[in-house]
Amino acid sequence: MAVKHYGIPAYEGPRSRHIRKLVKVNPKRGDSRSRFDQYRTGMTVQEYIYACESLGVPNYALFDITWDTQRNFIELYD
Repeated sequence: MAVKHYGIPAYEGPRSRHIRKLVKVNPKRGDSRSRFDQYRTGMTVQEYIYACESLGVPNYALFDITWDTQRNFIELYD
């Protein structure tokens, strides 16, 4: 069963998938804004987790990926 945060399940797919940003302007506000700034097109899910870890918030990374994918801010590809 997926772990949820505010009703959003954590991403459970392969951490080797790559991230593609679909927006040019950061759509986030608050604490999630700095995490969104960590996305780089071509980085892997695991690299994003490490980037969030450097901010001191690795626990939110997998929820961010689900949230941002559902809202078409990013997409994942192999």
